Amino acid sequence: MVQAVSSVEALPRRIITRSKTEPEQWRWRTDFIGEVKYGEIVPRPQVFLVEMRPGETILPHYHAVDQFQIFVAGSGSLVRNKAANPVTVHYVDHDTGYGPVSAGAQGFSYFALRPKTDSGPVYLHEPGYREKMKPGKKRHFNEQITLSTEPVLLSRDGVALEPLTKETHDDGLGAWMMRLGPDMRTAGPNPQASGGQFYLVLNGSLEHEAESYPAWSVVYVVNGSLEHEAESYPAWSVVYVGPSDLALAVQAGPKGLEVLVLQCARDEAA
Repeated sequence: MVQAVSSVEALPRRIITRSKTEPEQWRWRTDFIGEVKYGEIVPRPQVFLVEMRPGETILPHYHAVDQFQIFVAGSGSLVRNKAANPVTVHYVDHDTGYGPVSAGAQGFSYFALRPKTDSGPVYLHEPGYREKMKPGKKRHFNEQITLSTEPVLLSRDGVALEPLTKETHDDGLGAWMMRLGPDMRTAGPNPQASGGQFYLVLNGSLEHEAESYPAWSVVYVVNGSLEHEAESYPAWSVVYVGPSDLALAVQAGPKGLEVLVLQCARDEAA
């Protein structure tokens, strides 16, 4: 199954959502892949954009599924007031507490990318939260990314794949920053020993079969090829590659490409 969602289509569907525990607290959300439906875990990938209001705080909590969060705009803090200015890559295992997440004066925006659709947050101030926690590796890390200026990216003469995790994980978990000069091609990491991969374009554009996929679009990929329902995918593109798919063929656009490769851990229950 292939899903492709352009920002032109997605962003007008931005909605206001209210906190599960504090109805007076609200923020904006845009669904890209899947839907946010509390109640059960669904074995399908989920990607959405959260745009927090100035000064807003999301209280400490955990999720029943693994997730990456990529902070892409505004400013704020993550986990005990540690700054998380764009671009910050945050990963947390399932059933592992983190937070609070606090927005600065200009708001704070992040993508949430999950290999499974989550059943909903469990807040650490709620009675009985410990009893709901399942065992796991409890991994948690965040790394900040620096993007190239336009002339530097235009003059890049090689492909770089920079690891963002400080150790190798035997269940496939990993994250890399991939940088390519104009019109360069490469293959992404093999997804077949993982729980699936997300590619998030941060700079330049990702090209495929004469189509351009720059920013704020989402593409779901099966068997290493991109299919599309629209001709143009402007800004912040997201590509999901499943664990049974081929490695993604990556081609940079005419201004080069800087893209995060976020590899999910294999499903422990599989």
